[in-house]
Amino acid sequence: MSVATRAEILSTLARGGPALRAMATIVDHEIGSVARTFGVLARHAEEVLHLAAEMVACVENDKVSSVLPKVQSLGAAARHFTTSRLEATGGILEVVSAEVKLLRQLAQVANGQQAVAMEIKALSVLTNIEVARLGSVGMGFQYLAHELSAFSKSVVEDTQELATHTEGRRAAIEETRRVLSAEIPRLRHELMRIESDLKDALEVVAESLTQLATTPAKFRGCVEDIARQITAVVAAIQSHDITRQMNEHVETAFALIATRLSGAGDTADEIAQELPRSYAGLRIQIGQLQTIEETVTAWTSQIKVCMKDILRVSASEVSAMGRVVVDQERKVSAQLACIELLEKESQAYSEKTRHSVQGLTNLMQLVREHVQRQQSVRDRLRMLAFNSIIEANHLGTKADAILAISKSIKGISTTWSEITDQSAQALKEILALVQQSNEVTEAFSQSSTDTLLEAQAQTRAGLDGLRDAATFTGIRAREMTLATEKMQAKIKEVGATGEVLDEAFARSAAVLREIESLRLHLEVYYPWVRQEVDPQEAEDLFAAFYTTELERDVLRAVLLQTDLPAHQPSLAGNSVELF
Repeated sequence: MSVATRAEILSTLARGGPALRAMATIVDHEIGSVARTFGVLARHAEEVLHLAAEMVACVENDKVSSVLPKVQSLGAAARHFTTSRLEATGGILEVVSAEVKLLRQLAQVANGQQAVAMEIKALSVLTNIEVARLGSVGMGFQYLAHELSAFSKSVVEDTQELATHTEGRRAAIEETRRVLSAEIPRLRHELMRIESDLKDALEVVAESLTQLATTPAKFRGCVEDIARQITAVVAAIQSHDITRQMNEHVETAFALIATRLSGAGDTADEIAQELPRSYAGLRIQIGQLQTIEETVTAWTSQIKVCMKDILRVSASEVSAMGRVVVDQERKVSAQLACIELLEKESQAYSEKTRHSVQGLTNLMQLVREHVQRQQSVRDRLRMLAFNSIIEANHLGTKADAILAISKSIKGISTTWSEITDQSAQALKEILALVQQSNEVTEAFSQSSTDTLLEAQAQTRAGLDGLRDAATFTGIRAREMTLATEKMQAKIKEVGATGEVLDEAFARSAAVLREIESLRLHLEVYYPWVRQEVDPQEAEDLFAAFYTTELERDVLRAVLLQTDLPAHQPSLAGNSVELF
C-alpha cells in the first residue's frame, strides 16, 4: 500500500465532506419552502374536495335522478297521445266517409219520395175527376181523393225536410272530410317529428344527467389523487430529516476513515494494516449514499409529478357543466311547449269532431222520425188501396177507373215500402256509425288527456329540480376554479424547486461516483482487502453513530453482502387522470 494511494483516499474524503454539507444547506432551505407550499396546497385541496362533495350530493338527490324517468314517461305519454289522436282522426274520417255514402242514399230516398209524391198528386186529381163523373154514386170515393191530396202534401213536406237537411249535412260533412283528409298527413308528420324530437330530447337529458352525475365525481376523484400526492409529498418532506441525518453520518464516517488512515503511520505495512477497515468504511458509505440517493430521487420525483399534475388539473369541465345542463333543460322545455301546442290543437280538433258527431246524432234522430212517418204512410196507403178496391168492385164497371186508381195506389204502396226499407237500413247504418264515432271520439275525451297533462306537470317539476341542481353546481364549480387557480399560482411560485434540488443532489451523486471509483481502484490494485475485512469489527466501528434503523439495515446489508433495503414509497402513485 503506497502513500500516494492513502493521499488519494484522504483527498477524496476531504472533498466529499464539504460537498455533502453544501448540498444539505441548499436542500434544507428548499425543503422548508416546499413544506410551507404543500401545507397551503393541502388546505386548497381540502376546500376543492369539500365543494366537489357538495356537488356530488346535489346530483345524487332524488330530484335529479328522477328527471330521466319523468321525461321518459312524458315521451311515452306524448307518443300514446299523438298516436291515439291520429288513430281517432283516421277513425273519424272513416265515419265521415261512410256518412257521405249514407247521405247519397238518403238523397236517393228523397228523390224516390218526390216521385211518389208527384204520382199521388196526379192520382188525387184523377180521383176528383172520376168522383165528379160518377155523381152521387161516386160520393163514397170523395175520401180517397182527400186522402191522396193529404198524402201528397205530407210526402212533399217530409221530402223537402229530408232533402234540405241531407244537403246541408252533406255540405258540412264534405268540408269535414276535406279538412280531416288534409289533417291526417299533417298529424302523421307531426307525430313522426315529435317522436324524433322526444328521442333526441331523451338522449340529451340522459347525456346531461350522466355528465351531471359523473363530472363532479370524476373531478373529485382527480383532486383526491392530488390530495393523496400532496399528503405523500408532505410525508416525504418529513422523512427528509432521516436522509439529512444519514448525510451527516456519512460525513462523520468520512472523517473517521480519514482520521484512522492518517494516524496509521507512514510505512506501507502500517497503511496496509488499516486499509481493510477503510475499504469496509468506504463500502458502507457507498451503501448509505446509494440509499440516500434512491430515497431523495423518489420523493423529489414525486414533488415534480405532483406539481405538474396540479398545474394540469382544471375545473373547466365542471364549470361548463351547469351551463350545458341548463341548455339541455331548455331544449326539453321547448319539447314540452311543442307537446302543449299539439295538445291544444288536438283539443280544437276535438271540438270539430264532437260537432261532427253531434251532427250525425241529429241526422240519426231526423231519419228515425222520418222512418216512423214513412211506416205510417205505408200502412195508410195499404189500407186506402184495400178499401178502394173493395168499394170499386162493389160498384162494378161503373168504377173501373176508380179500380185502376186503387190498383195504382197499391203499386205506390209497394214502392213506398221499398223506400221505407231503404230509410230503415240507412237508420241502422247511422246507428252503427254513431256507436263507432262515440268509441273513436273517446280518444279526444278529457280523461285521455289527463295522463299527458300529469306527465307534463311531473316533467316540468323535474326540470325545475334539474335547473336548480345545474345552477348550484355552476356556482360551486366557479368556486372550485378559483381554488384550483390558487393552487396553480402557489405551485408556480416554487416552480424551480425541483431543478434546484436536482442540482443540489448532483453534488451527492458526484461524491458517490468518486467513492465508487476509489473502491474499484482498491479492489483492482489491492484485491486482498476484500478478504481482510472483519464484519464485526467494521460494525462495531461505524454502528456507534448510526441513529436510524435504516442506516443500521444498510450497514448489515453491506457487511453481509446482501441487497440493500428496498425503498418503501409512501406515495399513492404518479399517474393521475386529469381534466
